[in-house]
Amino acid sequence: MSFINDYCKQIIRPPRRTYQMQQLGPKLRLVQNVPIIREDFEFISRQLKLQASYFISESIHHRCLIYLHCNASCRLEGLQYVERLQAIGVNLCVFDFAGCGLSEGKYITMGTYESEDVKELMNYIECRFGKVDEFILWGRSMGAVTALMLSQDPRITTYIADSAFTQLRTVVEELGQQKFGCFSFMINGFIPFLRSKIINEAQFDIDHVSPLNCVNIQSNSKRFYFLAAKTDQLVHPRHSQILYDQCKSYKRLELCDGNHNTIRQVETLDQITKFINLLQIDSPLNSDYTNKCSKYFNEAQQCLNSYRICQLEQEEQLKEYVKQLERKSILKSYQQQQRDISDLEQYLE
Repeated sequence: MSFINDYCKQIIRPPRRTYQMQQLGPKLRLVQNVPIIREDFEFISRQLKLQASYFISESIHHRCLIYLHCNASCRLEGLQYVERLQAIGVNLCVFDFAGCGLSEGKYITMGTYESEDVKELMNYIECRFGKVDEFILWGRSMGAVTALMLSQDPRITTYIADSAFTQLRTVVEELGQQKFGCFSFMINGFIPFLRSKIINEAQFDIDHVSPLNCVNIQSNSKRFYFLAAKTDQLVHPRHSQILYDQCKSYKRLELCDGNHNTIRQVETLDQITKFINLLQIDSPLNSDYTNKCSKYFNEAQQCLNSYRICQLEQEEQLKEYVKQLERKSILKSYQQQQRDISDLEQYLE
């Protein structure tokens, strides 16, 4: 039974990736001369304290993308997309799932309770930062499954699902077949024990984790981008193909180079960015957003002004330093000329 214990641990308690707050980077960033301020906060879901960060910039609309990391990761995973998203007017929110990063929690549930946490996060964002014109979910692996399990939520318009599986039980069976090889017939024997152990410890059923049953929604207001790596050995790309076939809304499928954990190529990210920006918001100024976030806009502008003042001071200091160097060079040249003249006069005498 030790094998079942180890396998169970891989699913519900992978290594927790911890980090220091300094790794989140500067509180203020500049994208195309637009100041972006990061606000770190804590919200409660399932009586657990979960840690999040929101990157805010001034805009007439409030478009929010929540990045959902994979199972053995944390919110640092989504930081690479801050500037890319802000360039198209989308605010990025990153957070640590329960049991991950700096958030509380003992177990992960492969999307079961994580989807409930995302709902609480969306409620918190609208309450604190203002009404959201468009919610977008971008998830990878477990995060992608979490996103797809929220396909029915009317507040969400766009889903980016990178390396999602169809059903958790199917993935468990496939990984078991890889491990046992010719003894794969043993899988059907141990899965009931594994399922029972996960139910007892983490209170969720692997048979109920099925985004395949969620994506068949037909809606003109929803868009799905399915992405999978061609050589993914953990979640085979056919899972994304099956999800794509089952989806009845506007959809795209891309099979990219790499494996389950490969950093996605710039060309792929460019396509995703364009997909996110397909929706053009015609609504007027979002006054709730501008009112609730005015203090952040002002803080960002003050930081930007201070930064520009420091730049000007540094430029003046640099100019003065250059002038001093020029004066020293001229003086040195003059002194050298005087010595040359003196040497010549002595020679002539």
